[in-house]
Amino acid sequence: MCWSSCEAEAVHHIISSPFPTTPEILSLEKTLVLTEAYYRNNMAESIDEDVAAISKLTYEDAVDRNMPALYFWIGPRVLQHTTSNGDVLALKLGDAPFLKRSEADMMQYAATHGILAPKVRGCYDVVTMTPKRPLARVLVAERVPGQSLDTVWDKLSKSERESIKEQLREQFTLMRSCTQPYIGRVDKQSTYNVYDRLEPNYIGPFEDEESFDAWCLDRVRRSDFTFWRMRRFLEKSRAKSKAAGTANRFVLTHGDLSPRNILVENGRLTGIVDWGRSGFFPEYAEYAFAMKLGHGIEKWWIPVLKELLVPCERTRLSLTKMVEYRGW
Repeated sequence: MCWSSCEAEAVHHIISSPFPTTPEILSLEKTLVLTEAYYRNNMAESIDEDVAAISKLTYEDAVDRNMPALYFWIGPRVLQHTTSNGDVLALKLGDAPFLKRSEADMMQYAATHGILAPKVRGCYDVVTMTPKRPLARVLVAERVPGQSLDTVWDKLSKSERESIKEQLREQFTLMRSCTQPYIGRVDKQSTYNVYDRLEPNYIGPFEDEESFDAWCLDRVRRSDFTFWRMRRFLEKSRAKSKAAGTANRFVLTHGDLSPRNILVENGRLTGIVDWGRSGFFPEYAEYAFAMKLGHGIEKWWIPVLKELLVPCERTRLSLTKMVEYRGW
């Protein structure tokens, strides 16, 4: 994939993706390049002024701003692109520090293990050359057909809702069958810190549940009695898992099962998208994260998740909330 030359040669591309570059991606060339027209309209009189202008570019300048938006709520935005041969792709565009390649790894893992996740076509870095700095990261995936569940749920009949719930239950069961012997992302990469409400950051990987529990306890700022009670609870939980033969069994966890991340079409579940908070966590995590850390999940959806997800102990829920950093 080659960049067309721009008047200021301000943009260069770096491809270091574990995913193959297919012919369908080649037509993205004109999309991912800052167009010549942009530079003709914004060129300065001097090199210094030009460098200053380029320095003001944001990740949103890395693609054609006229591309239709599929999603933009908080953080990276998702745009739609149709290739020359008619393939419809979704481009997730964001700042490189906050759009990790490991998200693409997790989504591809899910898609190749029977989960209705978008198949990844590539993950690309875009950098400016003068001055040289990261401008954006673009995750390219197949566009999942359908509408987000939050926009159609009220229009569905009772039988249609029950059918969607059953299909989701099957997907969640399948996700719990996908395991790794560590807490983190595929290939022992760090995972998104779902406990930090203020700023995206990453934690781990953790070799076992005991090390993860220790990290969680370090964040509990309560009375000595509360700390002792939670430490004792975790010790008993690990002993129980060991006796059941499920110790250090960590399952595929999405981390943000909002209805806006669930796509449906004609009564069928078509996709589960936005794997930015995903990782391999203990079996309780999906339920605990949704109940206590899912601040963006619509309130009307919480009772449905309680039906579909395997619940955990109330003490676990309390601890999950204690571990969260809210900035106050």
